[in-house]
Amino acid sequence: MGAGAVGQVLALHLKRAGAYVTFAVRNPEKVHPTTLTRLGWFGRRDVSTLAVDEVVSVLDGRGFELVFITLPSDALESPWLASIAKQLGDAIVVGLQPGLEDRARLLALGLDEARLVRGLISLVSYATPLSTDDALQTRGYAYWLPPLSPFAFDGPRPFVDTVVSTLKHGGLPATHRPGLEHEVIFFTAALLVTVRALERHGWSLRELRRDPSLSVAASAQALAVTARRLNRSAPFGPTLTTRSWLLGLATSVAPKVLPFDFETYARVHFTKVAPQSRLLLGELVTEGHAFGLPVDALENLLAGV
Repeated sequence: MGAGAVGQVLALHLKRAGAYVTFAVRNPEKVHPTTLTRLGWFGRRDVSTLAVDEVVSVLDGRGFELVFITLPSDALESPWLASIAKQLGDAIVVGLQPGLEDRARLLALGLDEARLVRGLISLVSYATPLSTDDALQTRGYAYWLPPLSPFAFDGPRPFVDTVVSTLKHGGLPATHRPGLEHEVIFFTAALLVTVRALERHGWSLRELRRDPSLSVAASAQALAVTARRLNRSAPFGPTLTTRSWLLGLATSVAPKVLPFDFETYARVHFTKVAPQSRLLLGELVTEGHAFGLPVDALENLLAGV
């Protein structure tokens, strides 16, 4: 469900696993065979062409074994999606949305919680070319799979095993990670704050390093709100965004090791998904007020989105 950058990569690897793959989208006429380029170290590129088996906007009684919902959080309440979700029957449904309220949004579609698997997107994928200066001028999508960071899933164990084994059979690293959903929510809170602070600095990592104060303060508030809501401490990884020296180190190293232009990617991708960011950041602010926690830095950050 959805044929964007993430959906295209999943579809490619599902096809390699031997699956019959359908895209369910609002406008099927806009979906065509696509060139996908997997980025590697030292300029390595593996190019593939994806042609799924069918593209539809209504299911018309079709039966599915496995469904990935790759739409953003702000699209989960659309009438079109609700009408599709009602027809999924006993399919295993994988939700990849990362927000505090996204499980509730998925269940509000009428999905069976006993067959719902939650997933963490552990790749970078984007439409190409990113800009006129992009070395990759082919129209399509590029994606990068970070080493030692497989797609992670959690939920009812038999269904998680099906998802993981299918994707691995198609060449996409995947694993079962208990407790994943809470980890994803913490990670997303920290990531959204950092990205939106980068936006406030004109998408310049250098400028963010020069003045990390807003990012650090807002990250601390976002994690505090999330911890209160989930009644658990933030894991170590997301807390790194509350330390200015580590933020400075990461923003210095990332451009040197990533096989794509991170600043351009961040500007293009996170501008496109700004409605989702506003929604998820706004929910953190609302929760913070409800708990009586400070959210002034979060509100400052949200005002600039």
